[in-house]
Amino acid sequence: MRTRNTTSVFCLRVFAFLATALAISAQPYGYVSNQMGNTVSVVDMATNVISAEISLSSGGLSGLAVTPNGSYLYVAQQSLNSVAVVSTASNSVVATIPVGSSPVQVAILPSGKAAFVVNSQSNNVSLINTATNTVVHTIAVGANPVALAITPNGADVLVANQSSSTISVISVSKRSVAATWTTLAGPSAIAISPKGGTAYVAAQNADEVAVHSIATGDITATFTGFNSPVALAVTPNAGFLYVVNINASTVSVVHAGSGNLVATVPVGSLPTSVAISSDGSMAYVANGFGFSISEIDTSTNTVGYTLPSVGIYPFSIALYN
Repeated sequence: MRTRNTTSVFCLRVFAFLATALAISAQPYGYVSNQMGNTVSVVDMATNVISAEISLSSGGLSGLAVTPNGSYLYVAQQSLNSVAVVSTASNSVVATIPVGSSPVQVAILPSGKAAFVVNSQSNNVSLINTATNTVVHTIAVGANPVALAITPNGADVLVANQSSSTISVISVSKRSVAATWTTLAGPSAIAISPKGGTAYVAAQNADEVAVHSIATGDITATFTGFNSPVALAVTPNAGFLYVVNINASTVSVVHAGSGNLVATVPVGSLPTSVAISSDGSMAYVANGFGFSISEIDTSTNTVGYTLPSVGIYPFSIALYN
């Protein structure tokens, strides 16, 4: 009888340990590119602790993206015209890929088989085969491409061309531009609804967000009331948009259907990007001049915690969980 009780207690402890381990593993990790610091900060979002600093060889670090399996991080090195591939197991650079001129953002297909990089000064997009870490195709787009987003089904890549105020729609299967949409002035960021029917485009020069039908490219609505919006993200339930106002050092929370303002959240100085956790409970904002990350509780739309001293000019944040 005593042996049976001991075994039961042991099993309960094992189950408790496994449950705790699973809960910890479900917490997101954040990767933050520090544009002027030549580093990527690895942030454990469960504990709000910087767990590692990854040194890169260049300044001008900008956009970054994590592969779907979490094994690799692709970081745009703007001043080197290249993309660094980082192993997340060792936090070390395993490859450097030459791309176009002044790469600023990266996105990876849901399959993980390819990465797309917008090159803002050469007006094109580099298509990288992630198995070989080589550029296999270069696609011409509009003037000064600065942002991109991939549809959930992996069929299309939407590219924001800031100077031409257009969106280039790249067909992944054809490796070419299938359509070009006219949008509002100065598109600076794109977020796609979880089901893939709608694209939200932040128009920095217009202080607005354009809502595009992905099926037709038409603008179906225009949301107003922003202050130089440079980044945005949509919640997993498609209910709300979090829009970064770089000039106001705030984040506007708006209803994704109506565009009605729900909240205005003060964050750090010169915010540049936003990412939302997979469960939608938190929004994380990189503050360039604040050298910090603001953690917004989406249930209250208040900053619950600010992680200071992330790096020198944190520019972009990517989550993995």
